[in-house]
Amino acid sequence: MEPVDLVVYGAYSTLKKSPSHVLKKMDVEAGNVEKRRERLLNITLESGHLSVLDQAVFTVYVSDIPRLSTLFLVQPLYLSHLQQSMRRVEPYGLTLPESLAGIDWLDNLLDKSLDLYYEMVEDGIPKEDARYVIPLYTSTNIQTVGNAREYTNLLLLSRQEGVPSITREIVEGIIKELRRVSKGLFEEYGENMNILKYYPPPNMFRLRPLVVDRLAEEGGSPRLLDYSVVYRPSREEVEEALMGLNTPLLSVLRNNVYHVLTKMSISTLHQFLRQRTLGHIPESIYHALERRDYVTPPTIQRSSYRERYIEMVGKLHEAYHRLVRMGIPREDAVGVVSHAHAIYDLVKVDGWNIIGAMPTRRCVKAQWEIRRVVGDMVFRIREVDPVLPLYSLPGCIVFGKCPEKYPCEWKEEFESKGPLVSRPHTPTY
Repeated sequence: MEPVDLVVYGAYSTLKKSPSHVLKKMDVEAGNVEKRRERLLNITLESGHLSVLDQAVFTVYVSDIPRLSTLFLVQPLYLSHLQQSMRRVEPYGLTLPESLAGIDWLDNLLDKSLDLYYEMVEDGIPKEDARYVIPLYTSTNIQTVGNAREYTNLLLLSRQEGVPSITREIVEGIIKELRRVSKGLFEEYGENMNILKYYPPPNMFRLRPLVVDRLAEEGGSPRLLDYSVVYRPSREEVEEALMGLNTPLLSVLRNNVYHVLTKMSISTLHQFLRQRTLGHIPESIYHALERRDYVTPPTIQRSSYRERYIEMVGKLHEAYHRLVRMGIPREDAVGVVSHAHAIYDLVKVDGWNIIGAMPTRRCVKAQWEIRRVVGDMVFRIREVDPVLPLYSLPGCIVFGKCPEKYPCEWKEEFESKGPLVSRPHTPTY
């Protein structure tokens, strides 16, 4: 079966008693395949019945694209990604738009930022910290999986104002490849190209201000802005849920919601956006770049590279503004800034996230900044909910056993502090 057949015959089988594979065989024998496809796609997609597009799933691998573009790709809620980790992989080049080609002073500056990265790594600075100094136009690879509905959404999002031109070209290239293997699914029928039909993702490349931009101007991080608690479980109930003895409670906890304003580097936001069970409203990246605001990793802060790091981050920030003054669109200039630049994010955290997702982020093996950001968020939530945040600690403390195959050096010390949940975990299905 071709991808389009999964959509067409799946949709047709909702109207008929016979199973879809039988209908396909009958159509092949009757020579009606193309007619059936065209009619059903026109009727279904033109009317906006887009759930049929969920049936066709595609895995796309894109190489040598800027991390600026993957920062855009990871925003839609229903796309899933495996990206080259810069905690492990060293940068190997830059990918710039045509509008920045041939600007000698810029090429020289970007090369120097990579040189500083390599110098720091060679001298013992961890890769995950040295990467903060490199520009967003640093090349990377990403593997993405999603259905036809979400790829259509990605296409529509890429056409909005504020999206970098190089990102728009990459998305158009992805859709071109998908059209090649799935005739008809990504054509314009009407309502399938109505952006209001799709679940809106975070949009940090917007040009228009939102509430989070105003909050960023007020400063302060983290800040608990508001919360709504449907049910306050006891410690005994939470522990039963964590042991698999009261899993329905987990569904209830999804409706306990806390809105926290926090600030982090673009590097960490890139990672944080991929936690799809959180809700994000990031500050516009263009609004954030009006400030000279950046994050310095502790290992660099304590090293002899501190001043050179600060100078380089500042020069990359100034390069962005210089390019804009030269007439380069902000959407193209934005990729020259470093990963260190700070940006606000208004995060919606539910009760399940506190005990289900955050323990992994608070583990010592997690990246230091995301560990700090999550810890600070939990601290604020604890002011209004003293129970759930107790179980946001890493598994070694909550369950008294480290889940990592290669534990940290404090494994025994942390395990000795637990377990908070003393009985064995026996899931029920």
